[in-house]
Amino acid sequence: MQGILKKAANARMLNAQDVRSRRNPRDLSFAFFSILLVFAFIVVASVFLWSRLGVVNIGYGISKANEERSALIEKNKRLRLELTRLKSPERIEKVAHEDLLLSPPTGEQIVDIK
Repeated sequence: MQGILKKAANARMLNAQDVRSRRNPRDLSFAFFSILLVFAFIVVASVFLWSRLGVVNIGYGISKANEERSALIEKNKRLRLELTRLKSPERIEKVAHEDLLLSPPTGEQIVDIK
């Protein structure tokens, strides 16, 4: 029974000690793994940054397109208003009398076509 207690005490003693193992300096697997891990992190970070820049650029493009759309809608409204003004019968009659020196037709100038 004392043998079992001794073994258990030794096991507890080993667990309480700070045991470190030494690496073989010629073993390059840890260095290779570390370099591979750093490279993978750089690739993931680069892909993330590239995608974020793409999203930001697309956002700017959408914003610019919306501004252009608003400007075109405003221009379309102004052009429709100008078209309505230019097509008004009062304006056409005024241009005909003042600029073109036209007068309303007399009864003799009207010809009925059958």
